Amino acid sequence: MNPGIPRRCAPRDDGKGLLYNSVVQWTETLRDVVTVIRPSDVPAGFVVAFSGRGHAPDGEATPTPFLARQFSRALGLDGMPLHWARQVHGNDVVALREAIARGEARDAGHCDALVTPLTGTALVVQSADCVPILLATPEAVGAAHAGWRGTAKNTAGAAVAALAGLSSAPSTLRAWIGPSIGACCYEVGGDVAVQFAGEFVRRGCGGGFMLDLKATNVAQLEAAGIPRTSIAVHPDCTKCGGPKYASYRRDGARAGRMIALIARL
Repeated sequence: MNPGIPRRCAPRDDGKGLLYNSVVQWTETLRDVVTVIRPSDVPAGFVVAFSGRGHAPDGEATPTPFLARQFSRALGLDGMPLHWARQVHGNDVVALREAIARGEARDAGHCDALVTPLTGTALVVQSADCVPILLATPEAVGAAHAGWRGTAKNTAGAAVAALAGLSSAPSTLRAWIGPSIGACCYEVGGDVAVQFAGEFVRRGCGGGFMLDLKATNVAQLEAAGIPRTSIAVHPDCTKCGGPKYASYRRDGARAGRMIALIARL
């Protein structure tokens, strides 16, 4: 394939007759200049949503709280307390048990996954090619961010284990992976490729390796105990899927960010 031709990700067959996004349909709406992307299989009493590309105003120390508030308003959750992660490409998980004030957006510290048994509280991670993962059980919710470093450290599995620590058996979990870079566009060097199982890596046209972060995270969630039929994956690639998606690989510092938000009402 000519590397100069834009490529779109096709849904991937995982060898079990299931595509990336299984039977889940994804809807996309525009609300107050914010693109809202939702899966069709969310249980009643939960909010699970991913935003399109957004930019915070100049002068914001970090875009996450600004974009999270903007996104929560678009979802009709204006004023709901927000917890956000100061992401560091690791696998640390913070469990949040203390309610915060209405309208507050609290920094949960240096971590890449959040879990909480609280109702009426939203968990937020941001991404610009990395894999955003939202998790729900009847008793708790979680949100995780997994780039290649976090994926190599099994951040997804760590988030599932933390939810299990809140009395939620992994078999009861649902997981949603939002738009992220696809195997069509994610080229890495040998030093990165060697950290992943061969089934998730193939030789690229440019001498590097094409890494499938989505499929790797699906496998990690399944290995942690979530049934494959309970894992939904948005099929689009953020790099070649168009400007509605934030892609650091495509746009560098001008990429903006996307928000993944989950809440139990």
